[in-house]
Amino acid sequence: MIHGSAAIRQRTSRTAAALLLAVLQLAVLEMPAPLWAQNPEQRRLLDAFRETVEAEADPVALRGMEAVLLEEARLHRNDPALHIRLGYVSLQQGAIGGSAHYDAAAAEFKWAAQLAGDWPYAWYALGLAEYALGARIGGDGSSRPIVARDAWHRSSQAFGRAALLEPGFALRLEELARRAFRERAPEKVVVVREALRLAVAEATGSRSPRLTLAFGRVQREMGDSGAMASLEAYLASGENRGLALVELGRTRLVRGDLDGAARYFEGVALDDPVGVAEARADLQPLATEMELADFDLRRGAGRVAMLRRFWTMRDRVELRADGERLAEHLRRLSVARREFLLVESGGNERLDDRGRIFVRHGEPDDRASFSLPGVEPNESWRYRRGGPDMVFHFAARQAPNDFRLVESVLDVSDVRAGSGQGSPAAAEAASRTNGDQLLRSRSALAPLYRQPPGRRPQQLADFLAEERAMGRRNIQVGTRSDSYALRFVQDLDAWGDVVVAGGSWSQPEIQVLFAIPGYAIEPATGVAGIVYPVRVGFVALDSTGTIVAAVDSISRIEPGDRIPANRNLVGRIAVPVRPGRLTVQAAVQYGDRAGTAFGVDSVVVPSPTSGALALGDLLIGSRRGRLTVPFGAGGEVSVSPGGVLRRSEGLELAVELFGLRPSEAAAVRVLIAPVTGPDPRTGAALAWRPFPDRRAEGRVTRVSGGGTIARWRTSLSLGKLKAGSWWIAVLATDMSGQEARAEGRLELLVP
Repeated sequence: MIHGSAAIRQRTSRTAAALLLAVLQLAVLEMPAPLWAQNPEQRRLLDAFRETVEAEADPVALRGMEAVLLEEARLHRNDPALHIRLGYVSLQQGAIGGSAHYDAAAAEFKWAAQLAGDWPYAWYALGLAEYALGARIGGDGSSRPIVARDAWHRSSQAFGRAALLEPGFALRLEELARRAFRERAPEKVVVVREALRLAVAEATGSRSPRLTLAFGRVQREMGDSGAMASLEAYLASGENRGLALVELGRTRLVRGDLDGAARYFEGVALDDPVGVAEARADLQPLATEMELADFDLRRGAGRVAMLRRFWTMRDRVELRADGERLAEHLRRLSVARREFLLVESGGNERLDDRGRIFVRHGEPDDRASFSLPGVEPNESWRYRRGGPDMVFHFAARQAPNDFRLVESVLDVSDVRAGSGQGSPAAAEAASRTNGDQLLRSRSALAPLYRQPPGRRPQQLADFLAEERAMGRRNIQVGTRSDSYALRFVQDLDAWGDVVVAGGSWSQPEIQVLFAIPGYAIEPATGVAGIVYPVRVGFVALDSTGTIVAAVDSISRIEPGDRIPANRNLVGRIAVPVRPGRLTVQAAVQYGDRAGTAFGVDSVVVPSPTSGALALGDLLIGSRRGRLTVPFGAGGEVSVSPGGVLRRSEGLELAVELFGLRPSEAAAVRVLIAPVTGPDPRTGAALAWRPFPDRRAEGRVTRVSGGGTIARWRTSLSLGKLKAGSWWIAVLATDMSGQEARAEGRLELLVP
């Protein structure tokens, strides 16, 4: 084993040997300076040398490199490649703490530029040195801003010169700008923009278009209004019409101009490989493998039709205007690439899991984190939805900025904290304390975290199982779906639901139900007195993304009296639909600014004539309810918003049966289970038992000549149930043994 200075000497010797090999390789390729700019192999070797130097953090090894190169430079004083390599060594010495080395780096690069003035690599390297010097002077609270500005200016001049000599260097400048965005260093981005502006102003002929394109892209990322003019100039150059149209469409969409979608799709239709690759990169974060394969197999108008369908379906299901979803997606991608992009050792770029969720669902409604020794870097995000909220937990384990999804908030805690210090009992106590604090830090994200687990082993086990099941379910839903929830200036805090019920004869119907709290609305005065202007939107799409039902209903509800603040304004709209699995969305709006979206949901509408037994949605209410749903032959069922009932009111339960043949009967019974775990749809084992009322069992027969939809309803006493949360289910069994089930949630209050 090698120790101390011997190890350093051996390491320096290895580095010097590698360096000398690089020197010999460059010597073989030596040619007159004006031609070096045209030699890709020369650049490849210099880039490889730069990467080697940037990976070296040992100052002793860097000094060894410097000594070898200085000796070589004494023999070949007019070799610009040697001065560039010396400059890179000085640049790295400055990066690891020796800021005085930046001046030395700039001097070496300047000398190289004087020796080979037509070599863009020398000017680019000089720009890097001044760039680093400006960041060091201006970014450490120094009182020398004028010196920093001078360095920034020299950097822009050098970068601009490099790009003017070789437009391919514009790609390197774009990457510098992206890196500066990730570092939240806007002054660095300005340096790059100014360099490209200078290059564009002086460029002529074939060099101009590539520089103009890079300039427009950087302007767009900065939010510069001049981006459109630059990209229009690139389009006018005729270099690549397809790419130009895609970039123009992106820019207009990101700025909120939905007409940009037309140009975006026009560019894709031209089948230019670069433009198509850009559109595919936009699509990839959301599309399935099958959708990406479909995109790849299509051409021209067919590919555009696929893209339009992909994005328009999302507009429809979120009740948004055409183009809104694509515009929001492009905005999210731009933000995610700044905030959550990781560059791996091989140079590959990817988003961490926060970025993946951000692109799919946007800015979270709430965030929480917790910092303590022994606890890994962590974040939790909550998204409010029409149904249950989605909560995601992230932990950085592999690297400080590489946040990965974890199922439980407790997964972010290093349970080994303190395990190497003190007794095992002390380590366990420290771990338990960390866990308790982590849970409390998430109390604003979900009710589960506001009720800490009990100390008994079974209570703790039940809590951990429920919390992990919730996290696992949210990961599955969140990583396989995407959303752009409809937002209003003011949220009504309204309740809403979409249920399969109210059908007549053989026509199924969906009922869009809503309840708006009285405190959230102000009445208007109509001809007949007090009125409440309500607008309800609804859309249903089939599996192909085709709209099968849509409603935009404006009504003026006239309750006769003013709605008290402690009561709800209730209503519904009926929508006839065809059988099948539908993706639905609904929203209720009050006035011009207030509203609530219910959230995207999946609804199965059974076929009345399929012969397969199926149930509609469970209607839960009481005789005192004011929200009524049609229930055959002029009858009605009163529904309680959210399934909230008082025990003294009793329970009204109703459901529609599909698939019974004429005169065929089905046995029906009601089951109940306490909510001690997650939704039963997750497969968690719950303690189901018969509902404690003899009327909870019955029989329903499809009357011949009475339509294909059969119905069953019953009134049940709640006296034997405790107040709290319950799952309730209706189980139907026909004469052939087929079973069907419908479930719902019951919130029981006292008295």
